[in-house]
Amino acid sequence: MKREGGFTLLEVIVALMIAGFALAAMLGSLEAGLAGGSRVERDLRATSMARSQLAGVLATLSLRPGTQSYDLEGPYHSTVEIRQVSVATPKNGGERLGLFSVSVRVDENGTTRSVTLNGRAVRPAMDE
Repeated sequence: MKREGGFTLLEVIVALMIAGFALAAMLGSLEAGLAGGSRVERDLRATSMARSQLAGVLATLSLRPGTQSYDLEGPYHSTVEIRQVSVATPKNGGERLGLFSVSVRVDENGTTRSVTLNGRAVRPAMDE
């Protein structure tokens, strides 16, 4: 008996099983990638909010030490902490200047993820 070219039913079933396992693995990777992309998007949004708040605080003409909390758009919350690190008195009797450290922390409500940015500024010193 002469065998004709082609695949047996068993070969086709094995090939389909291998293709199914490969497809399942690819879909799992795709799902993980999409979840990671969403997390990165939330981190970028929090970073953008923190940058905006830090720039706003550093643009003010005078800084007052202390901590303030804000509710931001969506699920975000921020804490701004201003500390006077040091004070310098000019020799010519001019205005005393203070070095201020500004820390902005943006948290996403319900998660442990947060973004913290720090900056420094020289402004008129605050009396302690």
